[in-house]
Amino acid sequence: MFERQLIFNNIDLFTSNSKTKFYEKIFDIIDLSSFPKYHSSKVGPTGYCLHALLRSFIVMKTE
Repeated sequence: MFERQLIFNNIDLFTSNSKTKFYEKIFDIIDLSSFPKYHSSKVGPTGYCLHALLRSFIVMKTE
């Protein structure tokens, strides 16, 4: 169990592949400052981060 936790703590294992670097470059170029991070809600929770949803949509369409 402890060895598995050490593997998950090593972020280099998950970020060293070429796909991750490809998406990092794309997301560094995209400027999301004009896009709201959350919906404005007068009642209830703010919901999901719209920046994360947009990035996941880009990944979904390119895959």
